[in-house]
Amino acid sequence: MTALPSHVQELADRVAGGHGVEVLELNLRGQGRGRVLSVVLDAEGPVEADIVELVSKDLSRALDEADPVAGSYTLEVSTPGLSRPLHTRRDFRRQRGHEVSVLRATPARDEGHGQGLEGDARPAGAAGTATDAGTGPGTTSVRGTVLDADDEAVVLEVDGDQVRVPLSEVVHGKVVLPW
Repeated sequence: MTALPSHVQELADRVAGGHGVEVLELNLRGQGRGRVLSVVLDAEGPVEADIVELVSKDLSRALDEADPVAGSYTLEVSTPGLSRPLHTRRDFRRQRGHEVSVLRATPARDEGHGQGLEGDARPAGAAGTATDAGTGPGTTSVRGTVLDADDEAVVLEVDGDQVRVPLSEVVHGKVVLPW
């Protein structure tokens, strides 16, 4: 990826903000005529296709006027989609009420004993969790509905219990698709 002038981020943020969305990612990739300026938009709720189109048109116009990126490139404006990885408080908060699967680094245990997930008296591997079931050594997977997330942890409902998964242990999460 190529470094972008800060003015490009400022333009993208201003245009996106004017349409009630925000820039999640911004990067320039490729070389020569094959360069692509990729802008990924996000919002608290779903980002409608007409908003993506409006941001694309307005940002294209603003970039043409300011000309902060030398040479030619293709502008690509999109949303992260359902398959986007979940890592941060913000990512998980946006999925409140949705089922997710979280791969987490397994904390060290004292003398081979201990609890499973924080706030969960069941051992790892009990209902709602899978221990090293294709997840790799030192990781566990938990599946549940996002209730909330703060700066420290994501709170899931797993089989009727609330389970706190520290964000520092989240390797990645993903939305479980209903189909």
